[in-house]
Amino acid sequence: MNKLLKLISAGFFPERCPYCDKTIAAGKIACDICEAQFPETYSSNYAKGGYPCCSPFFYQGIFKEAVKRFKFNNMPQNAEKLATVLSLCVKKSYDIKSIDIITFVPMFPAKEAVRGYNQSRLLAIELSKILGIPCENIIEKIKDNFPQHECTSQAQRRDNVKGVYKAADTENIKGKKVLIIDDILTTGYTLGECCKVIAKKTKAEVLCATICAKNDIYT
Repeated sequence: MNKLLKLISAGFFPERCPYCDKTIAAGKIACDICEAQFPETYSSNYAKGGYPCCSPFFYQGIFKEAVKRFKFNNMPQNAEKLATVLSLCVKKSYDIKSIDIITFVPMFPAKEAVRGYNQSRLLAIELSKILGIPCENIIEKIKDNFPQHECTSQAQRRDNVKGVYKAADTENIKGKKVLIIDDILTTGYTLGECCKVIAKKTKAEVLCATICAKNDIYT
C-alpha cells in the first residue's frame, strides 16, 4: 500500500535526486550519474573523545551540495533517500543488533523554529524506520552558541560547544548502546560533546554516524 501511495504521489510531485536535484524515478535513491559517483568504501573517523563515527561520503562535490540543499534549501523530503544510504554505511560499520537507541544532535529551539526542522532529527527518524531501532530525543541543547562553521580555529570550535548540551533522559539509556546522528563530521567537537554528556551521565556506549565527513578533520 505504501509503495502504491508513493507511486501516485510521484505522479503529482516527481521525486528528485538529493545530489543534483534532477527528476528521478520513484523509489530511486539518486540519479544514475550521481549514484555512479558513490565511493566504494565508507569513511571511518572519530568524534572528539574517541567516539567512532562512520560516514558514506566526504564533504565535497555532489555530496557537499546534497547536505547544503537538504539543510538550507528547505528540502526535508530528502531525508529518506539520504538516510537510506546512511543505513548501508551503519550496517557495514557497526553491529546494528547491539544498538539500542538512535538519537541526534539537537538544535536550539529558536533556530529550529526558524528553519522549520532539524535535519539531523529527520535523518535519525528515517534511519530508525529502516533499521527498526527506536529513535529517541535524549540530548537537549540548552545554550544558543555560534554556528561552528563561523569559528576560525580548533580552540574556538572546542570552546563554542562546551556546556551547550545536556543529557535529557539518563534513566532510559543507562548501560545502553546509543547511535548519534548528525549531518556532517567537521572537527568532531559537536558530536564529541554530545557523546560525552551521554557517556558521562549514563556509562552508555556511544557511536556516531553522519552523511558526510570532512577529509581534513584532524588538521
